[in-house]
Amino acid sequence: MRYRSLQVAAALLAAALPACSHSAPPDTDAPPAKQSVLRVVNRNFYDFTVYLSRFGDRVRLGTATGNQTSTFEFPSQFLQSGTVRFEAHPVGGAGSAFTEELSVRPGDVVSVEIRP
Repeated sequence: MRYRSLQVAAALLAAALPACSHSAPPDTDAPPAKQSVLRVVNRNFYDFTVYLSRFGDRVRLGTATGNQTSTFEFPSQFLQSGTVRFEAHPVGGAGSAFTEELSVRPGDVVSVEIRP
């Protein structure tokens, strides 16, 4: 009985090994995807959390530190169609500021200023 169990286990293992294949190496000839960049000039004393929103989905890009310029790369899948908005929310504060609807393409650099 024990010998039969080992045979079944060996057969199952042998059948499963071909399923453990590796994917093909990445195509090095393909051009790298263009990243879109948001540049936030924060002229305010407060830090702001910056979000990208599209069709009701909101993705946090990062924190724009007070009195500094911050740069954020954002995923190109948000730029395939339609427009996007950027939102800035003060850390530990109330309210939010929004940009207008923007049409951004991969590789674009968008500049936003947060005023005092």
